[in-house]
Formats: sequence, structure tokens, C-alpha cells
Amino acid sequence: MAAAATDTEGVFRAILTSMGEGIIFADHTNKIVCVNAAAEQIRGIDAANYLGRDLLAIHSPPARPRIAAIIESLRGGTLAFHTRPLEVKGRIFENSYYPIKDAEERFVGTLMVSRDITEREHLKEENFVLRDQLLSEYSFGGMIGRSPSMQPVFQVIRSTAPLDSTILITGESGTGKELVARELHGKSRRSGSPLIKVNCAALPENLLESELFGFEKGAFTGALRERKGKFEQAHRGTLFLDEIGELPLSAQAKLLRVLQEKTVERIGGSREIQVDVRIVAATNRDLRHDVAAGHFREDLFYRLNVIPIELPPLRERLEDILPLATIFLSRFAADMGRPELKLARQAKEALLGHRYPGNVRELKNAMERATALCTGDTLTIDDLPAEFGHGVFPAQAAPPLSPTAQGSVLSSKLDDREAELIEQALAATGNRRAEAARLLGISRKTLWKKMKRYQ
Repeated sequence: MAAAATDTEGVFRAILTSMGEGIIFADHTNKIVCVNAAAEQIRGIDAANYLGRDLLAIHSPPARPRIAAIIESLRGGTLAFHTRPLEVKGRIFENSYYPIKDAEERFVGTLMVSRDITEREHLKEENFVLRDQLLSEYSFGGMIGRSPSMQPVFQVIRSTAPLDSTILITGESGTGKELVARELHGKSRRSGSPLIKVNCAALPENLLESELFGFEKGAFTGALRERKGKFEQAHRGTLFLDEIGELPLSAQAKLLRVLQEKTVERIGGSREIQVDVRIVAATNRDLRHDVAAGHFREDLFYRLNVIPIELPPLRERLEDILPLATIFLSRFAADMGRPELKLARQAKEALLGHRYPGNVRELKNAMERATALCTGDTLTIDDLPAEFGHGVFPAQAAPPLSPTAQGSVLSSKLDDREAELIEQALAATGNRRAEAARLLGISRKTLWKKMKRYQ
């Protein structure tokens, strides 16, 4: 039994010696009886100078009363543990104190665990600085974009927001058309009045006119009282007509009349009501094509297309993908009460290589899902939706290959994909290698080696 106990003690000492965390243990009298090598390195002390001394001796005099109170709370059971940060000689430590009790629940000592979190805290601070810089230099309202294709969009918004001119926003679904409308309203002289949104695709044709123009009491069955339409609700403000391309031809004619005369007539009414409304419309359709096909009135198109704003798809904004992903991760981490996630290299490659049929909305949803499901502190390709990872190795309708042949094929495909990503990064940054390396999340030296490898 004695030999077994001695062996166990030796194992415990070996474990303490190999641990990366600094371990200091003081007995029930607060006398230090154990200091491992990591504690010596982290705290910059010599164990021989501290063994046998009071635990409070390793703390600065101003901190000793507070530490003594913590130890008494641990001893009395009113405190389960205590953690506090500490900065010593330019390093930042996380010190945790735990009560150690025997089998009879008697207090036998205090365990202090020290972790050097300097790099983690510096990275966190750097992330905050970079995020603030990104938000200040490359954002406009709720939109973020450092890509060349987004700068003209921001410029048009700045120039036209103070005006009353009608705006037509075009772009694929998920590119942020509503954000543009909100920014145009928020920067206008009408910002103190309502921004009213109408989704033209979501309303049935028989309800669309009553929603837009309102109705009088008794105008139809169920009209028990008069109701203002969206035009009246937006008086002196902005009316955002989303998915304007889905508006039926009959409603298009009545909308054109309101835009021309700046008056509305409620259903069941006979009086004309003056409205002062700025129109911002949006669509993901090609309205010129719809005009040619007879699905959209030409006169209404030119009435709406006074100042066009075209939003580029996310696949044409390579520089914006990783900054957007970082911002979304930060926001969702805060919402979910969890530490921020870092992006692994393969996850970055998958994000940069995806085509984004759902554009920014798709990226945002992917980051929300990943934040919720990721179990570590680094987001990997496995945390992304399946469609992000499947693009790296497209399925092939071919007979099964031997393991050696499979490895060769997969390696070749990975090289091709990596080379493609490097080309995209260089093209997006105007062949500025430092910027391309930063965009890809690798060093300039690594980028140079890969460029040389892929010629």
C-alpha cells in the first residue's frame, strides 16, 4: 500500500510539473506547500523562495486584505471559487482560487491556478480596434463594404439622401436593398417622419389597393371604419415599395397616377387627399426586360428610375466577405452570450469560394448557425452549412478509386481550388500581395511560396 501511495504521489507530481497552467497550493494555514514549474515561469518567481511562506506573501500589499477575504469565503463555503485578472510586468494573468476539501468536507487548503492570457487579451483588443476601424472606414449606415463595387453605392446614397428624388434600387435578393432604403430615409430631411414599407409581392392583388390607398367606412363588406393607406401613413416621410416588379398592371396604373398628381383617393371615397411622400422602390427583377415583355408599364418605369442604385452580388465583393463574416460572428456571439469565434483557415477558404446565391443574407444566416452550433472557440469548415464545404470537392460520377489514386485526385483538386482563391484575392486587391495575403488569412511569405508553386 505504501509503495502504491508513493507511486501515486509521483504521478501527481509529474502531472503538476507538465501542466501549462501555474499551480500554487497553500494548506489550511495558508502556508505554500507546492509551486509547479509553470507557476514559476508565468509569475517570474523561484519556488524555493516561496515554499513555506504565507500565500498572501506572493501578492502585493494593497491586494492582501482582499485576497485574505476571498480565502476566508472559500474556507467558509460562501464562495465556490473566485477568478480575477492581474497584470504583472506587462503580462496579463487570469488567477483562479479554489477551496480544496477532504472526504469529510473539511477545508484543507487553497488552490491557485494562474493562466497567462496576455495574447488572448491582446488579440481581443486588436479585434476591437480592427472592428472599430472597419466600421468607421468601410461602413455606411448598416452596410459594410471596402470593395470597389460598393464605393459608388455609398457615394450615390450620400449625394441623393438629402434630395426628394425618386430612387430605384436594383439587385439580387439578399444584397441589402432595404438597408439602402433605410439609409436614404435616415440621412434625409424627412428622417423625423415615418419610413413606411410595402412588400408588393406579399399582398394579394385584391388587398393591394386598399393597403396603398386606404378605404372609407362601408366601402366593402368588413370595412367597419375608415383606414388610411400607406401613402397617407408616409405623409412627409418615405414610402419604400419593395419588390415593385411584382405589382399587378392594374395597380401600376393607379400608382402612376398618384406619383404624377401627388394625391390619393381612398376606396369607396370621392375626395382627393394630398400626400407629400418620397418614393424609394426596389426590385430583384430586370424591369427593362419586363417592360419589353409587357409585364411592367414603361411610363411607370421611367417615373421610378429617376436615380438608379444597383447593388452588386456578394460574389463580386470578395474583399467584403471575411469582414462581413467577422462582424456577424461578433454580433451573434454577443447576442448568444458566448465568446467570439475565430475563423479557421479552411473556413475562410470555404467562405471565399462560395457563390452566395442568397448574397449577404445567406452569409449572415450561415454565421448565425455557426455561432449557435460551434462547440469550440474556432469556427471550422464543419460548422458551416453543407453547401459551403461541398464546393471544394465536387461530386464525380466515376468508378471508385484506390486510396492512393483518391489521394492524388483530391490533392490535385485542392491545389486547383487554392490556386483559384489566390487568383481571386490578387484580382480583388489589384495584385497587392500584402492585401491579398491578409484577405486570405496567410502571411506574405506563405502567399509568395504558393504563387511560386502554382506558377
